[in-house]
Amino acid sequence: MKQEEKSALARRRILDAAMREFADKGYEGASLNTVCAENGISKGIIYHHFRDKSELYLLCVEECFDALTAYLERERAAFGPQEQGLQDYFNARLRFFAQQPRYLGIFADAVFQPPSELAGAVAERKRGFDALSISVLTDFLADRPLRGGLSAAAIAEELRSYMDYFNLRFKTAFAMGCCPEDILKEHEERCRRQIDILLHGVLVEEHEKETDSGSIAGSFPGMRNDCHGRRGDRGSGRSGHRGSFRGRRRPGGSR
Repeated sequence: MKQEEKSALARRRILDAAMREFADKGYEGASLNTVCAENGISKGIIYHHFRDKSELYLLCVEECFDALTAYLERERAAFGPQEQGLQDYFNARLRFFAQQPRYLGIFADAVFQPPSELAGAVAERKRGFDALSISVLTDFLADRPLRGGLSAAAIAEELRSYMDYFNLRFKTAFAMGCCPEDILKEHEERCRRQIDILLHGVLVEEHEKETDSGSIAGSFPGMRNDCHGRRGDRGSGRSGHRGSFRGRRRPGGSR
């Protein structure tokens, strides 16, 4: 085996180990010492291939969002028209994490509580994903009658900004220790619902009452209190797949 191939394999092994660690504990709680101890990797080898913990984290974030964006781009051709297409988009996001559970913790950490010192770098690495989300919303609005002075692109950007604030609520739940799977499922459903409310309002017009009774009468339950696992409990709450992190540890590991 050539030296280049050996080096590539070593980098991949380190990245896979770091992906598990960051997804399981988030950036703040992750420890390179644990990466070394649990995977038989020397710290010298890590620093030979990577500058530091931050570089490893950003590479994991980049891989996660690149894979998610590529998947959604492939699935997009099968999205239905208008509202159905929007629902298909959010369903595809959930389907991706069902098929690639190792990315779930990375996505949640990067979206809900990115490390403050890396927030700009994280935003840069998820820019393609954000652009795709805006594009899906813009396509949804393209053939719709809009109020005067509004454009589809401007509305999509306002909705994206609104969702940034909306994500803060889930950041709190994530920090409290609810399992990423439950948080993401509720986030995706509420995200779709919030967009529907912002676009269509909450009042039923008189002519809609007979045909659409109760269409917007769904309840808005609070975050689940019976999460399968919490960060401080790594026991039986964690699923068999190492990527499905139902028991994230609390931050505090060494870096």
